[in-house]
Amino acid sequence: MNNRALLLFSLLQDAETSQRGYLITGEEKYLAPFKRAEALVNIQFTSITGDMMKSGISDVTIDRLKRLVDDKLAEMRKTIATKAAGKDAEAVTIVRSDAGKKAMDEIREIMTRINAVTSNIAFQKGMSLDSAARWLLISITGGAVLLVVLVGGAVCLAVAHARQLETARNALAEHNEMLEVRIGQRTQFLERANRELQSYAYIVGHDLRAPLVNIMGFTSELERAAAIFAGYMKKPPASRDALTEKVALEAVDIDIPEALGFIRSSMRRMDDLINEILRLARAGSRQLSREPLDLAALLSETVANLKHRLDESGASVVLSPSLPHVISDRLALQQIFGNLLDNAVKYADPSRKPVIRVSGAVTNGNAAIEVSDNGRGIAERDLERIFELFRRSGPQDRPGEGIGLAHVRALVRRLGGDVAVQSVLGQGTTFIVTFAADIRSTKAGERSHE
Repeated sequence: MNNRALLLFSLLQDAETSQRGYLITGEEKYLAPFKRAEALVNIQFTSITGDMMKSGISDVTIDRLKRLVDDKLAEMRKTIATKAAGKDAEAVTIVRSDAGKKAMDEIREIMTRINAVTSNIAFQKGMSLDSAARWLLISITGGAVLLVVLVGGAVCLAVAHARQLETARNALAEHNEMLEVRIGQRTQFLERANRELQSYAYIVGHDLRAPLVNIMGFTSELERAAAIFAGYMKKPPASRDALTEKVALEAVDIDIPEALGFIRSSMRRMDDLINEILRLARAGSRQLSREPLDLAALLSETVANLKHRLDESGASVVLSPSLPHVISDRLALQQIFGNLLDNAVKYADPSRKPVIRVSGAVTNGNAAIEVSDNGRGIAERDLERIFELFRRSGPQDRPGEGIGLAHVRALVRRLGGDVAVQSVLGQGTTFIVTFAADIRSTKAGERSHE
């Protein structure tokens, strides 16, 4: 059901992009995705309704989702009709009312809840199967023990042989149980990776499409301005009046440079996005290097590299004297903690002096390092979204592409762990980085899902 729900949401996104392209350019060709989505959305919604009810999604949630989808389509139809009627300003006013954005945000939240419910159902079914397998294994082992007891009275040789057989069976049962656990963990990892891949594909496609729409729109503006100037130049000098000359000069001096500027800006945006995606991909394929590391020394080096930033902001970094020793990849850890410390400085609260504290310990073979700050904090609704590609939290008043924390999570998972966040808006944030104290392998990703 998750794939079909994702398709429904993708149709709405395509319709929204189509709507914006038409509002910018006024060209009918941009309406093709909208018309396709308009024809398919209700069909797609009907196809997942039964599955949502079977999965325990409430009628209230389903009805709310249907109303939101209908409202979003109605809002897009209204803006397109208004634009088609030549009422450009009225169409822009409708879009700026944020009604469509609020509907899409609530649709996204409902889709996220539905995905969580269906994923939990799949997990529960897997646990039920594991329980049944364990009971079956216990029953088989009990039968084998009973058989040994019955036959054991016959001869000493049979008893000795039966004991050896029982030992082998117990070892096999233990191995099978461990294998089942590892398979379950691998399955969860693959499902999580698949969900993240789908999310990244959607986000990358959406963020790259926006500059393209701008380029296409301002290309049309270039063509219009060029046509005005060309028409003016084709007129005999005697037939050129002051008004025509003014319009032609405005097209050359104002309209064309402005359109070229927007096109260059959009192309730079696309280039930056592509470079960040390539950087993340290269980090995921790099061979890990296993070496003994003193985290106190490593973090001291990282702080020294940020000295200029720290001095500018007046920030101080307090490193715990009990930071552990690990066997891991130096470059990956430098990138992880460099990103987290840089973010703590970048998002400091201007009303107080920034203080960053780093502490940690090793427990049960895993290192857990906490990076805490007293910055401006993160809203609860954004605590998971900040790890998504090109997603940022709070006011967008700091430079960045929204890829740093996605990079951090990818690196930590390659080191056999994960990263979590706790935050109180207006008070501060704590990132908890957990990874294997000894990666034991240079094969990318093996420890992260064993």
